[in-house]
Amino acid sequence: MSKVMISEYWDHGKKKAIRRYSIHGGTIPPTIFDWNGEKYIMPGWYKLEKHEYNIKREDIAYYPFKANKPKLPNIDKNKVYKVLSSKGNKHYEVKMNNTGSMECTCPGYGFRRECRHIKEITSSL
Repeated sequence: MSKVMISEYWDHGKKKAIRRYSIHGGTIPPTIFDWNGEKYIMPGWYKLEKHEYNIKREDIAYYPFKANKPKLPNIDKNKVYKVLSSKGNKHYEVKMNNTGSMECTCPGYGFRRECRHIKEITSSL
């Protein structure tokens, strides 16, 4: 989710603080949106005050979301690793998906998107 961040500072001799705006996160670049006579910075729905209406889109800094790539050591994309369950009565399959992340067939991974089976495979390699 995008956040509108505001930094404010006083310049010598000015009657009002100077504001700078930036958008952090998200994939949509910033824009200024008019709705019902009010102006907003989008995304984020930050409502501008009347004295702030003179800003331009170029005045808003944009820092898009960048996904962290998983650092997985020497894992073959086509290989399926079989891991014994904690009770010892089942085997779960751990493999790499198309995005480069590991996934498991155990119920814990289905709920939390992480499990001990993935940690076991990545630590053993």
